[in-house]
Amino acid sequence: MWNYYNPVEIIFGEKKFQEVHAVLKDKSYIIITHPEKIFKKYSDTLSSSSNPPIAVLTDVQPNPDYKDILELQSKFNSIKKNVDYILAIGGGSVTDTAKAIAAFKENQKYLTDFVRNKKNPTVKNPIKIIAVPTTSGTSSELTCWATIWDKEKNNKLSLSHKSLYAEKAIIDPSIMVDKPLGLTISTGLDALSHAMESIWNVNANPISASHAIQASKLVLKNLPLLTKDLKNIQLRSNIARACVHAGLAFSNTKTAIAHNLSYPVTLNYGIQHGIACSFTLPIITRSMIGVNEQAEERLRLIFNNNLDKASLELSEFMRNLEVPLNLNEIKVPVQEWNNIVDDAFLGERGKNFIGNKEAFISSAKTMGLY
Repeated sequence: MWNYYNPVEIIFGEKKFQEVHAVLKDKSYIIITHPEKIFKKYSDTLSSSSNPPIAVLTDVQPNPDYKDILELQSKFNSIKKNVDYILAIGGGSVTDTAKAIAAFKENQKYLTDFVRNKKNPTVKNPIKIIAVPTTSGTSSELTCWATIWDKEKNNKLSLSHKSLYAEKAIIDPSIMVDKPLGLTISTGLDALSHAMESIWNVNANPISASHAIQASKLVLKNLPLLTKDLKNIQLRSNIARACVHAGLAFSNTKTAIAHNLSYPVTLNYGIQHGIACSFTLPIITRSMIGVNEQAEERLRLIFNNNLDKASLELSEFMRNLEVPLNLNEIKVPVQEWNNIVDDAFLGERGKNFIGNKEAFISSAKTMGLY
């Protein structure tokens, strides 16, 4: 028995950003976006339209922090008009921030209760979201959760509520062609990780698995080509499609052990999220040998090979993208890594994983992580 659910309307294609005007016609809205100049052209286009935004909030940083969101709430509180929609233009950090504002609005107590007091989120009549991703990786435009970091307390939380799905996701590959090499690799690997994590997952179902297989194949085929031709719109489109498939997969399963391992690596060692959640994928792939027949079969459909050879192929794929694959390269001490592993398998996403710690550690040693 299984069920599958995702309510987001997906509008996909080149120049689809132009449809934002029609989507928001006669609606009151604010824009949340990044502060960099490259994003200003999008907000400026809408600000000069016949239906400009009420406000443009740009104080969004990578890995949105609790204190940053508090400041945005103060700015939101200064808006004295009714807001029908939040238009999120940017990467996953922008969409996650938009979800936090949509959920808690100006109520800083609700945010603090969730982040600092560990209470269930109080979400009442959240503001509707239109998401326009400018990268292909996080798939936040297709999920109902948001990552909020509390760097002061060395903590990471997941705000999750079914009312926080975006109403629409407008995915336009033509606004992704200006992204630099490092970001392209990191976000592409994030999409791959989301896809594969939804396969070795206790919540996997036939629909999520189908999306995951398609996403993985698209990334493995197209990401190496894209790194050599960053302006290629067809390759950008293929990776954007991979991100959609990955989002439709893990929006129903959530992530698993690779992500739980990644969070302290990002928080404490500054490794980009997409790299941190993908460098263990070859190890986990190999650790699935003999563990779960259905997951093995789905992984074989991706690699057209047994999992021992598949893990080596995936390692080579990562190496060719210059992804670090051992502890020396990511500068994590062995004892600290062992603690990270222990904690990861005890966490929620560790419990989503259908494998086991012993097989993971054995695979890590075989594949030279230590």
